[in-house]
Amino acid sequence: MLAEFKKVGFIPVFSAGVKNVRMVADVLLHAGVTCAAFAPEDVEALQTAAQCDGFYAGITQASSAQQARCAASKGARFVALPGPSTEQAAWAQEVGLICIPASQLPGGLSPVPAEVMQDEKVLASFLQKEIRSMLAFDLRHVGINCSDEKTSSQTADAFEQIFGFPKEDRGGAYFAGDIIEVMKKPFYGTHGHIAISTRSAESAAYYLERAGVKFNWQSAGYNPDGRLRVVYLQEEIGGFAVHILQK
Repeated sequence: MLAEFKKVGFIPVFSAGVKNVRMVADVLLHAGVTCAAFAPEDVEALQTAAQCDGFYAGITQASSAQQARCAASKGARFVALPGPSTEQAAWAQEVGLICIPASQLPGGLSPVPAEVMQDEKVLASFLQKEIRSMLAFDLRHVGINCSDEKTSSQTADAFEQIFGFPKEDRGGAYFAGDIIEVMKKPFYGTHGHIAISTRSAESAAYYLERAGVKFNWQSAGYNPDGRLRVVYLQEEIGGFAVHILQK
């Protein structure tokens, strides 16, 4: 479950009194958000959400073992912890709930304003903004394809001399600062490539694939812990290959 939540990237948090729970769950699922945490006293909303196919319902806290046990009996699968709490963790584990620390998710916990959850379109718009904010896309560098190492070196020299970007040999390419990568031989892209950094490459790939973007998974690179670090889009944009890159 934690692996699923890391892919989603954040957990929407609803205060007590959620209405139209099935509509809320449907909007979340349509956006690719397969989980939400509810106030532990809002047992009706919790139970209804837990009955939705493919949806993980949880609670925002457990003030006692009895409250955790009640939530579990209504279908709760997890407790979303905003910070360390050995007591809450013990109560959760006692009744089979999984503890999800906010620190283990790139977007953490995301409180949903009461006025947002009343309207389907407003909620959908809110979720998209939260997803974009969590992914935090930004331009990392531009890659330039060169025919050979000599041309690559000369190109990096030019950026250093004109703009003061320090030249550095990083194996397969010379860098001029951190924003220009000059390949020593032709690489992805007709003209070169563009690297877009993100707070979570894994979450970015998940949401972009849902939006219809195709990836060249043969290009993927991973961190030592197995998390996705880099992967190229399948199609070029304006003659440039594009890849997402873990910040």
